[in-house]
Amino acid sequence: MPLNFAIIDDEPLAHSLIENFANKLEHLTLVGNCHNAEQAKSLLSTQRVDFIFLDIQMPQITGFEFLRGLNNPPKIIIVSAHKEYALESYDYGISDYLLKPFNFERFEKAVQKVTASLTTQRTAVTKHNESTPHIFIKDDKKHHKVPLSDITYIKANGNFTSVHLHNNHIISQMKISDFEKLLPAEIFCRVHRSYIVALSAVTLITANELTLRDAVIPVGRVYKSHLKMLLANDKTHQ
Repeated sequence: MPLNFAIIDDEPLAHSLIENFANKLEHLTLVGNCHNAEQAKSLLSTQRVDFIFLDIQMPQITGFEFLRGLNNPPKIIIVSAHKEYALESYDYGISDYLLKPFNFERFEKAVQKVTASLTTQRTAVTKHNESTPHIFIKDDKKHHKVPLSDITYIKANGNFTSVHLHNNHIISQMKISDFEKLLPAEIFCRVHRSYIVALSAVTLITANELTLRDAVIPVGRVYKSHLKMLLANDKTHQ
């Protein structure tokens, strides 16, 4: 199962070691290198991140303080030179605790724990979506039950997200990365850092844009290959 991960550590050597080990595991894709918590918050708001390697002792905001500020954190593998934090770290629901220095075998074991957990989680979500083709979208203190078939596209607008339906739209405080995790990848596609589209709503495709029934959506460079692959497998566009 392909997984996206990020590294949050103020030590460049830690980044190099984790990247070298991760390159040996074909199902892992590095989507960001962060050297402090502020960089990490920005990354998590714009990218789908399945799990992170997180250092505890970082300047200004510690790893624990960073975790306390996350509403919907990805899976966490703590990477630390201090074993005294191990017991406390499990209060945050982490997947594993890597004590520096560690070898590839120990690294791989930690990744396997994350992979197994996410596989189980995604299987449950898939079964849920198959039997109940709708999602709940949070709008202030309300939760709207929205059929997946009613969503045409989703746009990030600063601290809010606009969910565009066939005849309406909802302004939500959920992040676009939350929707990317929630929506089935075979039906919806992230085509830009600010847009997710329903493939069934696409009526025209050009080099850098998609035309939907009521909107023209830009296609980001880094998302083009994934969009092309999904459209090739989508029977509604064959």
